[in-house]
Amino acid sequence: MSIEEAKESGRISMDDAILQKYFVAYSPEKLDSEFRLSENTVPIKCMVPITQEFEEMRPRLKASTVAAVEAMTNTASVNTEHTYVSPSGRFIFHYETTGNDAVPDEQTLPAAIDAGIPDYIYKAAFAADSSYLYQVETLGFSDFSDGDGAPYEIRFDNFGFYGTTTSSGSSTFITLHNSFNGFPSNAHPEGNQIGALYVTIAHEIKHAIQYEANRWRGSAGSFNWIEMDATMMEEVVFDNVDDYYNYIKTGLESTEPSFSSIFGAPQNPIPGAYYHITWMLYFAQTYGIDFWVDVWDEVSANPEIPFIDAIDTVLLTKGESFAGVHVMNHLWHLGAGENFTGNEFGFEESAFYPNPLTNQDLQFIPDSLNRTGLRPFAANYFRANSLNIAIGRPRIRLETTVPGVGVGAIGLFTDGTAESLIAMDEVSLNQQLQTEWDWNNLDVLYIAVVNTSRSRIADYKIALESAIPEVDILARNYPNPFNPTTRIEFSINSAKNVRIDIYDSIGRRIETLINRPLNEGFHFVDFDGSGLASGVYFYRIRTNEQTLTQKMLLVK
Repeated sequence: MSIEEAKESGRISMDDAILQKYFVAYSPEKLDSEFRLSENTVPIKCMVPITQEFEEMRPRLKASTVAAVEAMTNTASVNTEHTYVSPSGRFIFHYETTGNDAVPDEQTLPAAIDAGIPDYIYKAAFAADSSYLYQVETLGFSDFSDGDGAPYEIRFDNFGFYGTTTSSGSSTFITLHNSFNGFPSNAHPEGNQIGALYVTIAHEIKHAIQYEANRWRGSAGSFNWIEMDATMMEEVVFDNVDDYYNYIKTGLESTEPSFSSIFGAPQNPIPGAYYHITWMLYFAQTYGIDFWVDVWDEVSANPEIPFIDAIDTVLLTKGESFAGVHVMNHLWHLGAGENFTGNEFGFEESAFYPNPLTNQDLQFIPDSLNRTGLRPFAANYFRANSLNIAIGRPRIRLETTVPGVGVGAIGLFTDGTAESLIAMDEVSLNQQLQTEWDWNNLDVLYIAVVNTSRSRIADYKIALESAIPEVDILARNYPNPFNPTTRIEFSINSAKNVRIDIYDSIGRRIETLINRPLNEGFHFVDFDGSGLASGVYFYRIRTNEQTLTQKMLLVK
């Protein structure tokens, strides 16, 4: 049981819960045994959410609790042995080279650059200047630097987490881990220590930007939202570190999802702090990082606006609604992992993400499931194998108890490609998703049921069927125009002989593609026009019931 769960259940008091959270970060030896972390548990990314929780609760806490927290956190003093101003002049670093809070003392820089400055400090300065340049000057997020020109303060401390940003009147200051020794591995070419240093600085600078925008207040200042936002900026600013992999899966090289992430627990709604970073990355990779600049512009203009309202406002300017976008966001998570390697579906780094967990396999068609208690923003993931399904195309029916529940599907085909579809009517209790995919061409069908409501819990029934055509249909060829091959898809409503012929523009038969009995259902045949001249051609399908003809264009 987590500390928060123990508090909510009444097992421990509000004061005890706050103290236990601070013990995790500052005094793990004082932590109650039931809350002690395993060796494989990743550290707290940032203390800002816990600090803000403490500040909100301060008036209701015992004086002894407040004093104990202040004693633990009052360790990073500006009265340090050394200072260093970054090359831009925007940041001043306070650091020690001896004692418990000492930074690594390695100095390999030429004297002409910065004589006597530890590499760790010089690289921290580089990361701070780079993060500020990109986040503030390039993207246009709120400028948190002091109006009087004084450099922004960054300090170092030996604590049990990556870093934190502390409010100080109208400004803030940042405190970073003094060495990052023993922290989880990452992909930075200069090693885990420097990688962790870089992304933590990008993370905390985003917190300083957020504080400048709305003082971390209102719904837009919700601790989980701002923490998720800051973690996203780690990946945006320093893409080659990938420290966040440690939070979305069980290790940097693992294919197993973290049970705190969307991949491992889609039934747990966003926002979920740094474990749900990929929910925000979806928007950055779909619309560009300027999407989040626009969202924070909305927050700056109205500091009390709920963060989800700011997102919805920006989506409306793009002709989108939150409901449909949220369903597709979950499909990106469902379509991640090694099964989707090479098909260019979803996230830019999808192949390195964990394999998502599905709730239940659908083994027989037709089949249906009843589910209860789907929380706001949450989803359930399912999969169906196409084995032993010979005819028809997948059709998904969804019945829910509240509006705002949508369904999405990903078809993973035998040729390694993938396609996605969604059905989302925001005011309906029923959704139907009829695919144009032939079961014979599908390897696996993935399904996501997504509650896009902000406040209502949903029960639902999902049914997976195989749609059989009622009449013979001749679909258009694809692609059209084509060069030199195209695929002709068609369906027949019962077992019968089918003949498909190709004709040129003056009615001469060029080729017979098929002339044999076929079972009912959906079929396709490929046509290769390599030996033909450019021009208009016709394909004709004949059964014992009817003849259908379509035109196609070969362009070389």
